[in-house]
Amino acid sequence: MGRRGIMAAAVTLATVSQAHATFHLMQIEQVIGGVGGDTTAQAIQLRLRSNNQNLVSQARIRAWDAAGMNPIVVMDMTTNVAVSTGGARILIASPNFAKYTDVPLDDDFTMTALIPESYLAAGRLTFENNSGTQIWWMLCWGGGAYTGPTTGMGGAGSNDVDGNFGPAFASPMPFESDIAIKFQGAFNALSTTNSANYALTTGAAVFTNNAGASATVVAPPPAIPGDLDGNGIVDGADLGNLLLQWGKCSVAGDGCPADLDLSGEVDGADLGTLLLNWTP
Repeated sequence: MGRRGIMAAAVTLATVSQAHATFHLMQIEQVIGGVGGDTTAQAIQLRLRSNNQNLVSQARIRAWDAAGMNPIVVMDMTTNVAVSTGGARILIASPNFAKYTDVPLDDDFTMTALIPESYLAAGRLTFENNSGTQIWWMLCWGGGAYTGPTTGMGGAGSNDVDGNFGPAFASPMPFESDIAIKFQGAFNALSTTNSANYALTTGAAVFTNNAGASATVVAPPPAIPGDLDGNGIVDGADLGNLLLQWGKCSVAGDGCPADLDLSGEVDGADLGTLLLNWTP
C-alpha cells in the first residue's frame, strides 16, 4: 500500500472511531407522562445501543404535539455520562418524579421542561443532535391521533433501517397510574415501528440511572370522595368539615372542597356521597 493509501486508511479509521465514541446509537427505551394523574412527575429513560455512546452532551430531547409541531426542548444535555457500556441507561426525570419511587433514585439529568399535558394524548419525542438537523430515535404515540412525521433524519441505518419509526404506538402516553411505555427489544435492537416495538409495562414501571441503580414507580392511592382532610379515610372529621361548609359556594370548587359534585353548593347530594364512602 502506498503512502496515500496508508493515509486514507488512517483517516477512515479515525473517522470510524470518532463516530463510534459518540451518542447516536441510542434508544428512547421508556417514558412515563405522569404518576397517579400528576403530570409534573415524568421520566424518560434512554439506553445505549452499543459501547461508547456516552457523549450525550451533543444531544437533546424535544417533545412535539399531535401534529408533530410546536416542539419543546425537554432536555438539552450539556455533559456526558460516565458508564458507556452497551445497554447502560440514562435517566432524565422531572423534579417531582422523585416523590413517586419506592426508593430514592438520582437522575442523570433533570428535565428543564415537561412534556405538556396536552401532548400526552398524542405526540412524539425525538432524540436528536443539538441543532435538530439529525433525529436519531423517535417515539410517537396516540395511534391515528398522531398525524405528524415519523421519519428521523440520521436514524436511517443507525437505529432504524429505513429511518421511519412509524406508525405511532397505539395508546396515549400513560400518566394516570404507575405504568410506562417501554421498548420491548434488546439493548442492541434496531427499531422497526413504534407500534410494534413498544408496549405498556404490565405492572409498575422500573426506572434505572446510568450508575445502574433502579427504583419502582409507586402511584398514590386514588382519592376517596369525601376524604376532605386527605388522611385516607372518611370519618367524623370529614363530616364536620362538610357541615362547616354547608350552603352555597362563592365559586364552584373554589375554597369549597366539600362541594363534591361541583354544583356550587354543599348540600344533601354531597353529604350522601360522603356517607357512601364512610370508612368503617
